[in-house]
Amino acid sequence: MIDALKSVVSRGSFKGRRVAFNLPYHEVSVFPVHFQLGEQEEPEEALLREALKLLPYPLEEAVIDYPSLARQSGSCDATVVAVRRQTLVRWLDILRSAGLTVEVMEFGFSSLLRVHRRLFPDESQSCLVCHIGRTRSLLAALTDTGLFNLTEIPWGIQSLLEKLRTQLELPDDVVEAVNLLRTYGLAHGEGEKIRPSPAGVRQSPEDARNIYRVTFQVVAPAVDELVYEIHKTIGYLRSLYNHTVLGKVYLYGLSGLIFDLDSYLEKQTGIQAHNVDVLAKLGYADSDLPACIPEGISPVPALGLAMREISWF
Repeated sequence: MIDALKSVVSRGSFKGRRVAFNLPYHEVSVFPVHFQLGEQEEPEEALLREALKLLPYPLEEAVIDYPSLARQSGSCDATVVAVRRQTLVRWLDILRSAGLTVEVMEFGFSSLLRVHRRLFPDESQSCLVCHIGRTRSLLAALTDTGLFNLTEIPWGIQSLLEKLRTQLELPDDVVEAVNLLRTYGLAHGEGEKIRPSPAGVRQSPEDARNIYRVTFQVVAPAVDELVYEIHKTIGYLRSLYNHTVLGKVYLYGLSGLIFDLDSYLEKQTGIQAHNVDVLAKLGYADSDLPACIPEGISPVPALGLAMREISWF
């Protein structure tokens, strides 16, 4: 890692050596807490008391933050974010050893929420923001009071590609699996969404329908794991706020690689789903995408971090 960072710095693509960085999701503990306030007790004190019950390590080893804290008639709901102090120190040491000076450290979900609020500044309804990654995904429930719940799940498009590759006996390089996912995806049964055959490919309507059907049969059960997690988040939200209605599900990251994912989720959850092409909304056409953003890698974490206001500019 240190050698890789030194190599990046030595290329001269950056003006200085001061950095802002996101801690990796898997090294962060995130959990919701719901608690009653004691008489004359401050919310922060009660939050710490409840967090101690759920922390997977001793308090003295933890660095704790709470990105949301909502009060309602004597009770509070909060989202707690914690990281082991030694983990934080390790990352700081890595960056310093590479000759970099850390100015800002934040959690990855902050980048996602910053991008969402930049693109949809007038969003007033409660919503679910999903970031689909290669092996892990993030679900963030937002209400009018801010971040309500955050869940990271061990699910991503890599599992879909592997199922397509193994069950259909495709080459190991997953290129064909990616093309199937992007071209056919979850559109089986959606006659109006059937696309023309790819250029140079002769294909009868019956053959095309079969490919849509087979791709759907492989992909849909795996996507249902994501649907299940979305239902869990919705159920938890409604268990605390009976009348809360999610207005929309926003899909970020690699969701665009799964054709018709938004329509499928909408059918399964009953909530309008919207696939967000971040680069297109920022004004980039397919022909002029930045060369530094490789295909198959979500640009959202880096873009969200870049949108943060920092003191040296």
